[in-house]
Amino acid sequence: MQRTEANILADNYESVRLLTKWYISKLKDVDMKKEFIVEGKSLNSAYWLVAHLIWAENFLLLQALGGKSTDIPWLEKFKIGSKLSELNKDVPEVKQLLEAWKEIHPAAMQHIRSLSDETLAKDNPMGFGFGGDNSHRMMIQHAIRHEAMHTGHLSWLCKLYGVGTI
Repeated sequence: MQRTEANILADNYESVRLLTKWYISKLKDVDMKKEFIVEGKSLNSAYWLVAHLIWAENFLLLQALGGKSTDIPWLEKFKIGSKLSELNKDVPEVKQLLEAWKEIHPAAMQHIRSLSDETLAKDNPMGFGFGGDNSHRMMIQHAIRHEAMHTGHLSWLCKLYGVGTI
């Protein structure tokens, strides 16, 4: 595979995803919808984190980069600011979440890898940005940071569940 900037960014995302998947695999025997209360604050459940990461990959790496978005009806329930406790009972089972992830992830990686250096430097179609940068490149970099941050949350949840990770 040619070492283009797009391929390097996709490889970085894939690296973070492997760690995310590893933590999720550690949580397969727990109640993933359980919300822990720490210092009086409710933490996002593992279920919400997984669903939110699926939404984020679709939003940040497909919609915001001009790719073909998926048509998963429940996805928008897990956008920024949503809370599992406020959703109605009509949410997918964990198995459905993981099936959706298997659909979205390859499409997102293929789309990233298709981007030229010139496209990476252009403003993304959503106009979404950080620090005055709303390029395609920044959107991918943000998606990498976003996934890694929530992977850290999954690692904390493993500790709270008493699931060993070392």
